[in-house]
Amino acid sequence: MKITDEVRISDNGFVFNSKTGDSFNLNPTGLELIKLIAEGKDFNAIRDIFLARYDMEELRFEKDFYEFCALIKHHQITTVENPLDFK
Repeated sequence: MKITDEVRISDNGFVFNSKTGDSFNLNPTGLELIKLIAEGKDFNAIRDIFLARYDMEELRFEKDFYEFCALIKHHQITTVENPLDFK
């Protein structure tokens, strides 16, 4: 998964896609997640980081992660065709 070149992400969670003109704000957890994706971390690394930092079950993380991936794919933030391919 790769963040597209047209996307800019600020340190306070503001996301702007110059290709579509869309912008939105991420909550702190979403910002942390998208930054890890932008750093090129793979699914396993991101999962391990989140499970170590937050009190959550692995299945809950996977569900939330794939929903987030689907959302950012819908907004043309990433280049992945299928979030399951990221795993």
